[in-house]
Amino acid sequence: MKRLYWPHPNDWDIGGMERFYARMARRGWQLEKRGAFFSRFIRKEPEEVCYRVELASSSGNFGEVQLPPEQIQLYEECGWQYVTGRGLVHLFRAPAGSGEPELYDDPRQQADTLQGLRREARHQLIGACVQTAIYLLLVCLNWSGRFADMRITCLQAPTLVPLALILMGSLLAGALHQVISLGRQYRRMRLGQPLDRRPQWGWRTIQGGFWAAGAVCVAFLVWQAVGTRTLMPVAGQVGPCLVLEQLGEEGELTNLPVREGRESSIRITPLLGGRWWHGQEIRETGSTQASLFQDVYELSSPQTAAELGPILTETATFGWAMETVEVDGLDWAVCGALEAVAVRGNKAACITLLVPVENDEEQRAALTQALTVLAEQWNDPT
Repeated sequence: MKRLYWPHPNDWDIGGMERFYARMARRGWQLEKRGAFFSRFIRKEPEEVCYRVELASSSGNFGEVQLPPEQIQLYEECGWQYVTGRGLVHLFRAPAGSGEPELYDDPRQQADTLQGLRREARHQLIGACVQTAIYLLLVCLNWSGRFADMRITCLQAPTLVPLALILMGSLLAGALHQVISLGRQYRRMRLGQPLDRRPQWGWRTIQGGFWAAGAVCVAFLVWQAVGTRTLMPVAGQVGPCLVLEQLGEEGELTNLPVREGRESSIRITPLLGGRWWHGQEIRETGSTQASLFQDVYELSSPQTAAELGPILTETATFGWAMETVEVDGLDWAVCGALEAVAVRGNKAACITLLVPVENDEEQRAALTQALTVLAEQWNDPT
């Protein structure tokens, strides 16, 4: 038997649920089971059917809440067939135009059934507010000079933070809207007005805006993934990056002993107004080994590169041990025993170099020499 899973309206949109399931029945899909986010349908002959939602009384409980058997029996005797239920929501169906009476004659009586759903909606709103507040706090701390790693992430994948904000905003707006909508429905029905089953186009427009913004962010991430390419670390073929051959290390390329044995390579990823090279290279000569790890950024402006330099220093493993050094051809550079950061024009780089030497002074000298080679490469117009 052919089945279909399809996302359904939220619990608070009672009129939307009833219209949705009736529309699916006209298309030949009869509701079989309602899940958390998707409903399951089975293939049937198209038919005109009316659906009605009945809300169970939660009494402060969470999870599945069943309707009393005598209530289901009463509705079925009136011509409404019980279909399925989940949580507080239970669904009944009847052939369209068959003249079955509504589940409630008095809207004021039906209004009381909304209380459990309103309680759940308030709990969801509180949870969404707490999550949003925590995330905004993290973002504020990030842009005030803390959590520099997150700032690097914003550079490497600039739509990740907006995408998270869009998701948080969507959850918060949805939770707020369901509280307002259910409160409005409750007050109307307490005044004797029937349940409003009209489409809520205003909320659909807002929800569509969130989806469109999220789609743009995801499209950028896909564009980055598609535009990423990988090169072997060969001198003269890796743009503004260094390779160990330029530093006199000409051993055999080998896999990284850690990080699941990934091969030595340089990955190029497009950014907004620039590019990012991520390199990892190991060469072995006999029993000795030289390693070079680097992140090189070509950015939209020299100012952006100058601002990135201190951030790269802060995120470096031994950034606290770096000292400012003067290197001809570089606008700014700091160097430690194992790591260095350099800035020139719209380029910035963080380098980790390990070569077979006797002491820290020789290691620092090798790293300073690497900065000199990098400066010459960045200033070479070819």
